[in-house]
Amino acid sequence: MKNKKKLLVLSVFVVLAIIFSVVYVVAVGNHYTLHTKTFLGTEQLPRLEIKLSDDSVVRMADARMENEELVVVFEALNPGKTTVNISFEPEDGFAPLHERAFEVNGFHTLFDRTDGVIRFNGFQFVVYAALFVLFAVQFMTLWMFSDCRKRGDFSYPMVACGGIGIYNFVLFAYLLYRMLTSFIDSVDILISVVTETGQLLLFGLTPVMLVISVLLAVSNIRLIRNEGRRPVNMLGIVFAAVWFIGMVLTLGANELIILLGISYPKTVWLILIYVIAYFECMFLSTVACTYLSTKYLPPFDRDYIIILGCGIRKDGGLTPLLKGRVDSAVTFEKKQYEQTGKHAVFVPSGGQGADEVMSESEAMKNYLLSIGIPQEQIILENKSENTMQNMQFSKKVIEEHGGEIKDRKIAFATTNYHVFRGYILARKNGFEAKGISAKTKSYFYFNAFLREFIGLLVDQKWNHIVYIMLIVALIVTLNLVG
Repeated sequence: MKNKKKLLVLSVFVVLAIIFSVVYVVAVGNHYTLHTKTFLGTEQLPRLEIKLSDDSVVRMADARMENEELVVVFEALNPGKTTVNISFEPEDGFAPLHERAFEVNGFHTLFDRTDGVIRFNGFQFVVYAALFVLFAVQFMTLWMFSDCRKRGDFSYPMVACGGIGIYNFVLFAYLLYRMLTSFIDSVDILISVVTETGQLLLFGLTPVMLVISVLLAVSNIRLIRNEGRRPVNMLGIVFAAVWFIGMVLTLGANELIILLGISYPKTVWLILIYVIAYFECMFLSTVACTYLSTKYLPPFDRDYIIILGCGIRKDGGLTPLLKGRVDSAVTFEKKQYEQTGKHAVFVPSGGQGADEVMSESEAMKNYLLSIGIPQEQIILENKSENTMQNMQFSKKVIEEHGGEIKDRKIAFATTNYHVFRGYILARKNGFEAKGISAKTKSYFYFNAFLREFIGLLVDQKWNHIVYIMLIVALIVTLNLVG
């Protein structure tokens, strides 16, 4: 089953859960069972007195003792509001017991709105439905993530599955824990669960994010020293600073109020917590996918291996970085031939820079010939100036050589920090390719995490915007209702 079909199944499940929840609440919501929390030490029902400010809105339908607790059932009659005073008669006359505030809506659903706490029959079903939806989302995202990893389908949708999986797991686990250890019977309790879950999620991710932020900043310092002070080489430092500010605004909110007198509404604070946690989950998923893409070994059935170019030496020789890419491609091809008897054609890809004596593809070809690769096993792509063009022009070269690329099995060889981007750009050019990873210095690798994370945000911006809007809408709705 393809991931689109899985998402369709999940969407149908969520819609059905919402529909069934609404139908169930409408069906049972015209009655409300009030557990008075009054235990009389007997199963004998006392004489009751019910006073209504408007007896056209609700009426008492039943009263009984359950495990020595007084339970009163009310029935909705007409839309409106009313107060209900409940008294019972002990041995020495009537004693006031409860004063409740009831409201009936247009669907004849009866709400208990006493002291701003909202309760109604069917609320437990809504909580269980939410739990099952979270479980379904968790199951489906993990399934899709695992399926992408097994098939070598490293992509931004895979990152999204991983991020939502991390995010959703904490929500599901904590909601399940609260349901097993306490009774969620009102909207205000559900709001407290949502608040606590957000804090738990953010607090739990903080140690991991702190370590990663430090590593990113340190690797950027090394990168700047070795490669120069370019904006792209400072991403880790910027990320660490932004993350620290986010932590101060959320986990350090109380300290901000004390030290600076800065405060903001609880709703804004809660939205900040969930949005920051969401992006942290997406970043951690990006790290995981980028790492897994370097560990994936393509099947030994490749027809072509594109070798992505980079700068060469002044004399036309290969830099260590480029040599590593070529050697990784050659090593893979030799293993493929040993195991299957099938040769792959090498496609060195890269044009000639203004300061280069020859094209990068020509330099790679010379090296391949020098280590014994035959001329007929090499075709050149010598016009590209960046990775996008590497893929775009290599596709044309392959189709000119061997026909439609969709009928060919392609691999590409590049440095480990660049593998995930290779998957993305191959797909953007309309073909599937599997990455072959070559090792390089760690400070390149860490910076790649951020580049791919930014790429994820840009490429899937509308999906992220929709998800964030859903988070905001949920929190605002819960707080308004509560």
